[in-house]
Amino acid sequence: MIKLQALWAVLSSTWEKVLPFVIKNWKILLILALSLALFLKMRSDYRAMESAYQTRIESSEAQLEGLKEIHKVQMQEMRVLMESYMESIAAIEEEYERTREELEKERDRKIDKIEREWSEHPEGVAGQIEQEFGFEYVE
Repeated sequence: MIKLQALWAVLSSTWEKVLPFVIKNWKILLILALSLALFLKMRSDYRAMESAYQTRIESSEAQLEGLKEIHKVQMQEMRVLMESYMESIAAIEEEYERTREELEKERDRKIDKIEREWSEHPEGVAGQIEQEFGFEYVE
């Protein structure tokens, strides 16, 4: 109990000394308290902004990784399509060569046939030429 009374006496004597100081300098103390509150609020806002910035960076990195994966898949698909395209071109070229050779053989056969007919029946071939192309044979 004595300790409590001693503590009370110390506090009341301190309060009696502090109270006139507070009354005399209340504007400065208010400015200091508001400045401290503003400082603490700014630190809190800064931490929140820093957290949002970090979250944005992580989100951007995740999006970038996703885009890289999409690009990788597209490149594989493009490679497959290119291989298919090249195979198609090779098949078309092969078909073209085969057809060209067949046409060349057919042309040679027709030339041989016309040469034989010309040597055997020149008038019939001349009539055929006139009929086919519309111009007159002149000897």
